[in-house]
Amino acid sequence: MKLYVVRHGQTNENIGKIMQGNMDTQLNEKGIEQARSARDKLKDVKIDVIFSSPKARALDTAKIISDGKIPIICDDRLRSRNHGEFEGLDRRTINLYEYWNYELNKEYQKAESVGDLYNRIVSFLRMLKKDYSDKTVLITTHSGICRILYYYFNGIPSDGDMTSYQAANGRIEEYEL
Repeated sequence: MKLYVVRHGQTNENIGKIMQGNMDTQLNEKGIEQARSARDKLKDVKIDVIFSSPKARALDTAKIISDGKIPIICDDRLRSRNHGEFEGLDRRTINLYEYWNYELNKEYQKAESVGDLYNRIVSFLRMLKKDYSDKTVLITTHSGICRILYYYFNGIPSDGDMTSYQAANGRIEEYEL
């Protein structure tokens, strides 16, 4: 099964390096252009279905890519990592090595652990394998989910550090599931 993954287009919060998590932020003009560019790059790919996070920035990206021609299914498992107490903060003020280390799997008061996030995405992938194995699927989602997918397909480093991967807004990644 061919799987395409697109991180949502840019938001003003991305520019400000804000931990958006489950804030329902909107695409800015550049983000809309990034979604259109992804649509144009995928114009020759026969995508059967798009799965999207229900958050506006990801869903609007899906709608632009779909152009009304591809069914879109929202799935809560594709929503951003729950940043809990870190939501709305500048990401430069957070220990990202700790936050994104699979081996440490640090538990927080409110924020979702990286292990729980990984398991959420594995659950989604199992559903895709079971129910959509003969389809070409596109996912529109968030940077943290893109990160988990990258390490799912490429392997988690032995030290658990998942910070080296960075998802660019509007970037298309391709995997074989």
